[in-house]
Amino acid sequence: MSACQSRPDASSCASAAPLAGPAALPAFTAGAEPIRLSDAVVAKVAELLAEQGEADLMLRIYVTGGGCSGFQYGFAFDDERREDDLRVERGPVAIVVDAISLQYLAGAEIDYEDKLEGARFVIRNPNAASTCGCGSSFAV
Repeated sequence: MSACQSRPDASSCASAAPLAGPAALPAFTAGAEPIRLSDAVVAKVAELLAEQGEADLMLRIYVTGGGCSGFQYGFAFDDERREDDLRVERGPVAIVVDAISLQYLAGAEIDYEDKLEGARFVIRNPNAASTCGCGSSFAV
């Protein structure tokens, strides 16, 4: 069972509320990174994995309908890689994104900020036409 499915709030996992039926991974130009990971997010995810004691977990990033702007980002640890997942590895960290979510996240930078207002994962998404004030939802 995936870590995503075993969580009590599994309704927030990508597999619980997909946006649409199977999609193919978008094509990327040679050398282009489909998703960029900042040093800060790699360090934070590595720290969280060390705390969990489960090095085989991956950070799943997904998009679901909802939020104040139309779509919202989600994050969950998962131990299963699906056939349509894109896997991005950087150092000890692996990120997976399903093909449907990747359509909305292609070219995005995933970052982690720890500021006075709080700590959070941040997505800088070039596909978002607008975002909400806190940055957790977006519209295309």
